[in-house]
Amino acid sequence: MDASPLFDTIAFLSAFDAAASRQGFSSEILMQTDYGPLQIWTRSAMGHDVSLGMGYISAGMHGDEPAGPHALLAFIEKETLPSSRAWVLAPLLNPTGMARNTRENSDGIDLNRDFLRRQSREIQALTQWWEQQKQFCELHLSLHEDWEANGFYFYTIDTGNEPCLAECIRRSLPASITLQEQGPVDAHLLDAPGLIIHAPIPDEPEGWPEAIWLARRWPVKSYTFEAPGAFTPDQRTKALHTALASAVSCAARAEPNTISE
Repeated sequence: MDASPLFDTIAFLSAFDAAASRQGFSSEILMQTDYGPLQIWTRSAMGHDVSLGMGYISAGMHGDEPAGPHALLAFIEKETLPSSRAWVLAPLLNPTGMARNTRENSDGIDLNRDFLRRQSREIQALTQWWEQQKQFCELHLSLHEDWEANGFYFYTIDTGNEPCLAECIRRSLPASITLQEQGPVDAHLLDAPGLIIHAPIPDEPEGWPEAIWLARRWPVKSYTFEAPGAFTPDQRTKALHTALASAVSCAARAEPNTISE
């Protein structure tokens, strides 16, 4: 282990645990790494209602994208997740990459291209956990950064039931968040400013990302948010936090028989 990690994973996980515990979440360690555990937090729906599938928020997949973990920590410290559905939070999926400021983990594997082959211990542990769950993942919100983009954008992969939340999320974003206006972005054309509608088909036949794996396994609404490198680090974190809050709000409004807080 390096003497001075670039991202203090232990301090981050401790702060996240304190914030998540205040909202009734329990933590579970999926595996250990040299820079701390791969850890998730879960909370059941009020009354253990399973009529809605679980909501899943993930961040920290790429170690050179710290805005996602920071945004999810800020969100869980300041916002309240609806109790009408169960939630799974994975704020730091790549502890070794985050500590080393590398996209890949310490074995040189891009975790977000490993969900088919499952060569990394991290993705093995995460997918095995999901395969053991009785309740399916219905809503997936993923926080990323795109160093080559000039504006904020997000992917939607929707194999779930209507309605799609993409337009609600897009309309909810404040004007202060500059949207990507022109494509291609990451080899994809835009379907609207800031929006890419993606089929549940991987861009690389064997390089499955998390969103594809979830969409192939369950009827899921998946939204992957990308904060652009043109923003400052603080702006990227705030944009992801705002987008996450918008998505949670849109999902709650679309829920049938939503339980009031």
